[in-house]
Amino acid sequence: MKTKTTSLLLLAAAFGTSANAQNATPAAAPAKGVLIGDASTVLQGFANQRANARSMVAHSVQGASVATSIRDYFEKNGVVSITGTASDTPNSVFVMKGNKKKVYGYLVKYDSKKAFEYTTDAAGKVWLTEVDITKIIPDFDPEFRDKRTSAMLLAGVAHPVYSPMANRQARHIGPYNNEDVTQLQSKPGSPWVFYLNTTAVMSGNTPLNGVTKENMYRAWQSVADQYSMLQMNITTNRAVYDAARAANPLRTGIINFVNQDGRSFAPIHSFGTTAAGTLYRNPASGWDYGYGIGMTGSHEIGHQMGMYHDHGGSGGEYFEGIAAFQWGPIMGNYWMGGSWANQLFTWSKGEYTTATNFEDDLNIMTAEEQVPYVVDDNPTSKPLTFATGGVIDPLRNFGQIERNSDTDTFTFTTSGTSTLNLRIDPLEYLRMLDVDATIYNAANAVVARSNLSVNRSAEFKSLSLAAGNYRLVIRGGAEGTPQNGFSNYSSLGFYGIKGTLTGAVTTYPGLINNIATTGQAGATGTWKYYYIDVPVGKTNVSFTLDGANGDADMFVRRGDLPNATTYNCKSDGPTSKETCSIGSPVNGRYYVGIYAYTAFSDLKVTAKY
Repeated sequence: MKTKTTSLLLLAAAFGTSANAQNATPAAAPAKGVLIGDASTVLQGFANQRANARSMVAHSVQGASVATSIRDYFEKNGVVSITGTASDTPNSVFVMKGNKKKVYGYLVKYDSKKAFEYTTDAAGKVWLTEVDITKIIPDFDPEFRDKRTSAMLLAGVAHPVYSPMANRQARHIGPYNNEDVTQLQSKPGSPWVFYLNTTAVMSGNTPLNGVTKENMYRAWQSVADQYSMLQMNITTNRAVYDAARAANPLRTGIINFVNQDGRSFAPIHSFGTTAAGTLYRNPASGWDYGYGIGMTGSHEIGHQMGMYHDHGGSGGEYFEGIAAFQWGPIMGNYWMGGSWANQLFTWSKGEYTTATNFEDDLNIMTAEEQVPYVVDDNPTSKPLTFATGGVIDPLRNFGQIERNSDTDTFTFTTSGTSTLNLRIDPLEYLRMLDVDATIYNAANAVVARSNLSVNRSAEFKSLSLAAGNYRLVIRGGAEGTPQNGFSNYSSLGFYGIKGTLTGAVTTYPGLINNIATTGQAGATGTWKYYYIDVPVGKTNVSFTLDGANGDADMFVRRGDLPNATTYNCKSDGPTSKETCSIGSPVNGRYYVGIYAYTAFSDLKVTAKY
């Protein structure tokens, strides 16, 4: 058999510029490493092997054979993704991603517990080095024994309590409502997809082993919560994954649920390949399945996205968090905080005192693995919406802190002395958001601020407000110090706003889908405003005015009040019969502004999606 002295592997995600900070290699040869060529040559060797299996890439490292069988090969825009096994044992995994300037990857042989890592140095040279298997499979434990203490098992019985405000503000928010747990999607339509393959623990759409559908839903939901800041669709739908993988496997990942006990594990940086993580069932007694599997799934997918463990404290390899603030990193020992009433498990960059791993988790996912953040849902400001009696409904007043630099602003006006009672809760189940809220007046002075201690919510009680314009600004909160507590680094997620503003309050009426609001009138030169909340997944939303007199012009804007120059659609003909529509609308609140060019009466206003 002809062999070539070339080999390659997975680029640590910054395809062409930066490598994984933890695995970046110097120009000097790594310990016991073998130089196998530059990145371009290594890639070409595997391309040749894919074209002709007899042209196998093989090497010898410290007397051990390193040769691979290619199962999946994909190239797009100069970036390659390769997945396979060792040529001499099927119980193995081979992963590679990269381009002609930089590659990274590995070959792991599970039976012999051998691992070989491909890294690229600053000069573009590729080295093949034998490494400890736990560098590639951080949670590898073939002789699994359930090492959780009785206290940890007892802690696992508890699980988070939903905020009463949580009610499908996004697909993954709120309690189980009889959904088909084999068809769940957190962000339908996104080209970035992570598949939770639950086939082995299901019989059709019914879970095995006495696990409930509600448990399976919460396992999926927990993972969706931890990655909600990314444009990544967490799904249990195989067809969705297959379609995304066929289009571009560099944007996909997979973890397999396994119907037996064991220690879950996943290969590092395997997102963007077809190499799967493994999520064991583990003992069902003594802990909540949905919560436990959800936390473990989030942790293992974190490895697949490129993160190593958060070390430190008495936990050693797995930092146990800071009990005084009920906070811990999801890449640490999340079991120790499982029973905290207001637990907060987040991503980390090693700010706490005993940290030894300082990798930037969010940067690894968004820059190295190139999964983008979701689009800011409130980039400037939007009016706070009031129902009858000044009621503030969380189904109409909610949002998402997508980045740690994000703030969301809601505006409101009082025409006389008013009283505000308001609570802002994180909405997600396995939440990361600690809510910090501030109210400013028209002079930009702080009127009040709230960030309840070890609570995750913000609250204003019986706050008296004079007549004027106000801003409610919501951001990710922090407690203690970054060294002993947590910063707002990963204080991300959805929130809901609930309460009342009584007194002299300016409000706008809401429109109901496809039901006309009738009898509307306006004097010449005046504006009237309405709003409607358009849900996720709609293909079109249309707006109609139907009047027999005057000249009413219509302007529609998402997220804020429209005017004659700022709008998403408009219709301003010479009569009071107007219509405009928006195709593939982004979900959210749309405001309809009606300007009376000449006075009108008995006008019908309709919105339909």
